[in-house]
Amino acid sequence: MQHSSTQGPDRLTNGMQLIDLSQLTQDVDSLEALLDAIDSLWEPLYERMDSTEVLWVIAPNRYHNDRLWPVAMAVADRARKKAGFTLKNTISVHRWSERDSDLDPAYDEILMLVRDKHDYQFYKDEIRVAHVYEGHEWGGKREKGNSAYHDTEVTRYNENGKDPGNVWLEEVRTHSEDQSVDETNPISMPEAVKRLVRVSTTEDEGVHTVGLDSELVEVIEKMDREVSEASFETIPSSEVEA
Repeated sequence: MQHSSTQGPDRLTNGMQLIDLSQLTQDVDSLEALLDAIDSLWEPLYERMDSTEVLWVIAPNRYHNDRLWPVAMAVADRARKKAGFTLKNTISVHRWSERDSDLDPAYDEILMLVRDKHDYQFYKDEIRVAHVYEGHEWGGKREKGNSAYHDTEVTRYNENGKDPGNVWLEEVRTHSEDQSVDETNPISMPEAVKRLVRVSTTEDEGVHTVGLDSELVEVIEKMDREVSEASFETIPSSEVEA
């Protein structure tokens, strides 16, 4: 996961946008129909978002009529062309235990779209995970190293944990003394949404949603965030406003 220019103790007061295309992707007959159905969304969102807010889009690919729809990348490209959004990152959430066809995609993609690629609200420390091999690499003697993001020396093991990466999994390291990853399990979409909310908002900030089901809305509300909901049928309307 890439470094954000918005970090540290000085937090902004904004919110985040979250769109779930899961059901809509199943309801349409073609990728182009899906893109057309959400064309009117991008420009109003872009104009109403604060410059540092993040737009997350749950965009599962679909296999239909002997064709695989590259939903995530097609949606990212359309958002860029229609409103100027920048694709900052993509997150993969494995769903293999929930798929019933050999040709169904084994994972869902979540797009991270921003207005300003140099200044956006992203609190990576909130979603860091335990380090692998901490204290065991290089004989446990290398405490510092060069940053992957800038040419400076940093502590090799961040005290808050390691970058979770782009593939979000539950990592279990309790079976061995050297903290190696003994087991990985997929996380649920509700758990993925919790991470999105933690990384993009603080308590009492708003989460503005389109297309989320009641389960995901409830997950966000339990995190002490104020949720505003809109459906695809209401786009563009005042319900989408931040």
